[in-house]
Parts: sequence; C-alpha cells; structure tokens
Amino acid sequence: LILVVALLLSNITPILAEESTLNLQTIGVVLMEQESGKILYEQSAHRKMYPASTSKILTAMIALENGNPEDVITIGNEVLAVPLDASKAGHEPGDQITLKNLIAALLLPSGNDSAFAVASYVIEKTTGIEDISSEDANAKFAILMNQKAKELGANESNYINPHGYHDDNNYTTAYDLALITREALKIPLIKEIVAESDYTIEVEGQRAFEWNNRNLLLDPKNSDYYYQYATGVKTGYTEEAGECLVASATKNGVKLIAVLMNSPKDARWNEAKTLFDYGFDNYAIHAIVKTGEVVEKAPVEEATKKGPADLEAIATSDLSDVIKNEDVDKIQKTIAWNQTPFKAPITAGQIVGKVTYELNGQTIGEVELAAKTNIEEQTLVEFIFSMKAVPYWGGLFGGLVVVSILIQILTRRKNNNSRRHHYR
Repeated sequence: LILVVALLLSNITPILAEESTLNLQTIGVVLMEQESGKILYEQSAHRKMYPASTSKILTAMIALENGNPEDVITIGNEVLAVPLDASKAGHEPGDQITLKNLIAALLLPSGNDSAFAVASYVIEKTTGIEDISSEDANAKFAILMNQKAKELGANESNYINPHGYHDDNNYTTAYDLALITREALKIPLIKEIVAESDYTIEVEGQRAFEWNNRNLLLDPKNSDYYYQYATGVKTGYTEEAGECLVASATKNGVKLIAVLMNSPKDARWNEAKTLFDYGFDNYAIHAIVKTGEVVEKAPVEEATKKGPADLEAIATSDLSDVIKNEDVDKIQKTIAWNQTPFKAPITAGQIVGKVTYELNGQTIGEVELAAKTNIEEQTLVEFIFSMKAVPYWGGLFGGLVVVSILIQILTRRKNNNSRRHHYR
C-alpha cells in the first residue's frame, strides 16, 4: 500500500529555473546552486557562445589532474608564440615556476602565456614527448579538454585551445560553463586561487611577480563593482565573445555560480550582482526532514496493550535542499511501507519503508523509515480476550455443541436398542 500525503512543510525540492524575468542585457546567463547543481535562473543557457578566457577554468582542472602543484616547471619558448594582443602574465623562457603559481598566473591576470606553458607541461608529462611544439601541445591539450567536458556532461562545447583566444570552432554554452565551473570549485587549490584579489610570488634569483585578479567583484577598492559575498572565479573577453564572467558567491550557507556570456561593456559586474541578489533573496537551504523525526504512524495488529499499539516511523537520515521560499509549502510526500498491515512484534530500528519527497512532480530525495520503538506481541491472555479470538472461541463452542448433540443421539439410539432387545 502506498500512502500519498500532501505535506505542508517549510522545505525543499528541485527547482524549475525561471527565464528572462530580470531584464538582463547579457545574452547567455545561468545561475546555478553549487552544491546540488540546480539551475535557479537561465537565459539562452544552451545558446552556442565563445568562451574567451573562461576556457582557462577547464585548463586549470586538467593541469591539476595531471600534475603536482609543487612541480617546478621551466618555461620554454612556447610563451613566445602567444599573440601580441593576448593577455599575459609576463613569463619568459627560462623562468622557473611551480605549477601552483602557474595556475595563479593562468587564472588571475589571465595569462595566455601561462596557458601555453600549462599545455606544454601537461602534454610532455603525459606523453613523454620532449620539446613538443606549442601548436602540437595546444592541439593535444584540447583533446583532453573535450574529453573532460564530455565527462562532466558539457556536451554542447568544443575546445580548440587552452587559452580561449578566438577561434570560430572554440565554443561552449552558459550551461556547460556552469557545469565545468562547479566541478572546478571542488578542487581546493582552484577554489583558493580564484578567491584572491591579488597574488605575489618571489623566486630567488628571479624577478618578483604581482598579479591582480581581473574579477572586480573581488576588489574591495572598487566600490562600484565590489560584492562582499563574491568568492571567484574568472573573466573573459574577445571582440567576438564580448565580455564574459564566471562568478561565485556564498551567503548564509548557499553557494551560487553565475555565468554571464557576451555582456555589453561593464554590464557583467552589476548583472552578476543582480543574479546573486536574486538567488540569495529568493532561495534558501531548507531541512525537509531530520534524522529521528517521526514522519508517519501506522496501526500494528496483534500488539500488546502494555506498550505502543501504533508504529511511529522515523527518518533514518537528514534531507535538505535549496528551494525557492515561496514554493516551500508545495512539498508532497509519498510513503511506501515494506508490508501492510504491520503485525507485532516489531523491533526498534527495523526498516519499515521509505518516504519520497517531491515538488512540482520532481523528486527531491528519498529517506528510509525505521521503527522508533519496540512493539511487543500480545500475550496469550490478551489474545483470548481480544475480538480476534471471538471466531476461534465461537468455532470451539459450536464444535462442542455439535459433539454434545451427537453424543446424546448415539446414547439414545443405544438405549433404544437395548430396550428392544430386552422385551424380546
């Protein structure tokens, strides 16, 4: 038996993303809740867009998957192949730098020279090919990028190079970029670096480097664009891509990722803040059910009267989610019992079923249910005097009556036969 119960709870479930209600000028937009990956807002989320330097988020992931942050890398001539109008971190052939610092150079000042160096490092390390040309290294690295993108479900993307310098065949979508960023932020070093507003390194015997993060949401000196809850991530720009921004922010435990692709000049900063404010104002983490909470009750047959007669089914784990505040009261629960009807005895902790929570037809999650307490079986005396015993006693009494009548009939026949025999 499945019992469907409408539940008015202040809690959570999957989110149906809203579209085009914030009047944003940016073409491709996604607002994602980081922990669950739910899309809270979207605008042309699956439209093909040019990624520009946001490509470097994926580049950093692949570098750290294939290398050690403490590896010391000697910069080669690959950095000389960077186009003159590309952004650079300032590497020169012969510089020595750790992979950790190279990732910082890649993500903060958005060094295309850093991307060239990363590609050469990874391909030489993974293939054993020494002195590989920058062109070949970039091409082989792009293969790794596309493999990783597909692995993450970013199926609408095609990467041609590790830096994002324009190529008509180098494209992604706001949705894919949100998926990639969500995965990248699971890597502690990337999460740490993209949250820095500036980054300085000094290498003995070499010049010092000081890199500023191009993400103005993180710059407290910029009162126009600074956002106190911002935690990252990456900017991008080419004439063809327009201004791009992948940003992250955290407030009251809610972690959001905003992707803005092809924004008008300087619109990305305030529109990112608009997205974040929308998310934080309208969504929150709600506890749907907590461990030990009684979710439902059910009658138990043949239970002793000396203890509880009803089964109290409790949640065996917590379930929480991010949900729009105005949708909290729309949650429904469906309970599936393992058996019905329940019969004693039942042991505390015994799994008795599961509860499924849904919102707008989408499943939020499932939690197993367990018996809160022991429910003992009724005693023999309780059974004898119970209504259930009536059919047994009735049958026994009826049987005794029948037997008694048969005995009387047989006795009378015997006596009659005896009398007839006597008078002969």
